[in-house]
Amino acid sequence: MPNTINTAFTQIRRTPYQALAAVMVLALTFFAATIFTFLFFGINKVLHYFESSPQVIAFFEKGEDLKDEDVANIKRQLSDTGKMASFKYVSTREAEAIYKEKNKEDPLLLELVDYKILPPSIEISATDINDLGNLKEILAKQPKVTDVVFYEDIVNTLSVWVNNLRLGGLILLGYLIIQSVLILMLIVSLKILAKREEIEIMRLLGASFWFIAGAFICEGAIYGLVGAVLGFIIATSFLFYSTPLLSGWLGDISVLPAPSLFLIQVFSIDIFAGIILGIVASVIGVKRFIRS
Repeated sequence: MPNTINTAFTQIRRTPYQALAAVMVLALTFFAATIFTFLFFGINKVLHYFESSPQVIAFFEKGEDLKDEDVANIKRQLSDTGKMASFKYVSTREAEAIYKEKNKEDPLLLELVDYKILPPSIEISATDINDLGNLKEILAKQPKVTDVVFYEDIVNTLSVWVNNLRLGGLILLGYLIIQSVLILMLIVSLKILAKREEIEIMRLLGASFWFIAGAFICEGAIYGLVGAVLGFIIATSFLFYSTPLLSGWLGDISVLPAPSLFLIQVFSIDIFAGIILGIVASVIGVKRFIRS
């Protein structure tokens, strides 16, 4: 095994430009794969945030709290559907506290508003996004309801974006993987052709297929490993550089910074996939010119 690894490194040093081409292509592949992984993780977090947040909010007449029995009656009607996931009643006093907390740095706004001009509200979420319409209708029919805010469109739009990005990412990633495999096969094939006479002598001396092919396969694994590490480092650097801007844009949605465990998992998967990709491409290239 050490001799195989040493031979692989010797072959890489003798053809630096081919090695650089292989590593660059693999780094691009794993950069794209890692970026799409980060993107899917972030969008799914955003989607989960909206799905778990109140998706329908009903506002009632300003300055007048609902009676406890009225709140209980509305909650019972919604619960009887079996489609409600959460229910929250916000009184005028609670609405005032929320308003003051959000505008605590602007004294003028605090002086202009008190609980007497704020509406109580009921916030609910559904167990399934498709059930929101039915829950909205029940809330809209309640006495003293002045407005109903409906967030179904936001969640549906995000779901469409997630599906489209997933499809587009898989297509692009598939293209890059095929390109990487073909380039690795080409590089391995050229190296085998350059050493054809040496390989023939080894076969005449009784060398096995795997003994001859081992150095080429190990070389492919090294390309895959280095390409995966470089791709991950570039993608992660891009993520860290963008974190302050994205965090400000996302606001209260806690997506960034990315969890350390998640980054370690992505890095491990990249390394494993890179080595496997390099080995598979090398084996295919070797088998085209060396019979087992």
